[in-house]
Amino acid sequence: MLEMIGTGIDRISDLLGYLAAAIFFLIGLVIAFEVVSRYVFLAPTTWAEEGARLLQLWATYGALAYILKTRAYIRITALVVILPLRLRQFLEFFALLWIISFSVVVAWYGYEIARESVEIGRATETMNQVPMVWTEAAIPIGFSVLLLQGCVEMCKLFKHGTLDRSDERDELGSEFH
Repeated sequence: MLEMIGTGIDRISDLLGYLAAAIFFLIGLVIAFEVVSRYVFLAPTTWAEEGARLLQLWATYGALAYILKTRAYIRITALVVILPLRLRQFLEFFALLWIISFSVVVAWYGYEIARESVEIGRATETMNQVPMVWTEAAIPIGFSVLLLQGCVEMCKLFKHGTLDRSDERDELGSEFH
């Protein structure tokens, strides 16, 4: 049962990661459209910049769990690969614990801010008057999925003893073998 839940969360993270990539591509198209509209046709849009900003927030926070799942975040492997296995496992555990704890705090406060925006009807101060909850909701949703993915990764750590999916020593050369 727990493994099925973990697989489901992994799939959600994958879906959000691929969706984020598509959104970043869409942002490029929107910005290109705005540049052509503004400088070629001398007719800037009222929505492109704000829309690109909204999309960027959703893509960024939506990709968090995928980045954790695929271990695509920035890390310094030169030191980690020469550490004993038990110390590496402890560092992985501590890092996941930090990610989970931080995600709880950010998801909670992000939810409170989005809820408040709905209650008072807060909107952007642009001509479009976009409800702020459209941008603010990305934070609690993204960090909630990151929290769930962190828990899945923690279970994988306990089950397999490590989260390494490749032999990072080969990246640094044979002197570390």
